[in-house]
Amino acid sequence: MIRNPNVLTIDLDGKELQEQNVQLLNLTANHGDIHQYVADCIPAHWHRELEVFILLEGSVRIQTGEQVCQADAGEGCFINTGVLHSFTGTTSSPCIFRSFVFDPSIVGGAPGSVFDTATVRPVLESGPSFLKFGKTLEDEPYFRWFRQAFHACKDELPGYEFKVREALSEILLFVKDKSRLLPPRTMPAVPETRVKQMLEYIDANLGKTITVKDIAASASVCPRECQRIFSRYLHYRPMEFVQQRRIFAAASLLSGTDLSITEIALNCGFQSPGYFSRQFKLMTGRTPRDYRSLSG
Repeated sequence: MIRNPNVLTIDLDGKELQEQNVQLLNLTANHGDIHQYVADCIPAHWHRELEVFILLEGSVRIQTGEQVCQADAGEGCFINTGVLHSFTGTTSSPCIFRSFVFDPSIVGGAPGSVFDTATVRPVLESGPSFLKFGKTLEDEPYFRWFRQAFHACKDELPGYEFKVREALSEILLFVKDKSRLLPPRTMPAVPETRVKQMLEYIDANLGKTITVKDIAASASVCPRECQRIFSRYLHYRPMEFVQQRRIFAAASLLSGTDLSITEIALNCGFQSPGYFSRQFKLMTGRTPRDYRSLSG
């Protein structure tokens, strides 16, 4: 089944939550437009699953930790488990993407199997955090195997799971081979661990007053170090990021609940409905009422 999401569900430390009723296959296949998300952005998040991504139209900025790159139509990427990442549309035209978020056991099978030890573990433990694929003959196999997996998921013919597993296995083998000359992955980087701790604090306290000092204390760093980490790994000042997080949370409540706009504003830490409406429109281009109407 192919999903067309417009909201990202995450837990308190920024980990993406997969829909529990989606699959026995432990895989989520997505097809959508980055512009469907609030502020044209899939916000910073992480998951224990692997992710492979391709862009069909438009351009996006992909950020993984302190690494930022631009991807244009016809390009794609691999994102390793546990890596904090985000996608932001950089063109006004549609930014159509497809992605798979999948459990490594689909390829590796039982822990300790030859598939797990020979292919999956090396990628998880020492493979790249992020690997980009371009419009080159060398990278064509990645896109070919991606298309096979996607069409198998779309059609869901009997036995399609085997085709998906084969295609994802080939992609991991390709990632392993292509990354041989890259520096080994460091797991987990201390700054990224601190980012996740600060995200957890922010999301747990969106309805309360939050200061830079509070955010810093949640990761046992000083306010100046907190600001440096946010600038380097999230490319936002801490309070700018808090405001963005509040808008994302409000958008999710607008589309997924019947709470009044006043209740949502207060639940998400805004001092008044009027201020909330102005900030929401500034970030999304729509009033909360219009956003709810279009989402419903």
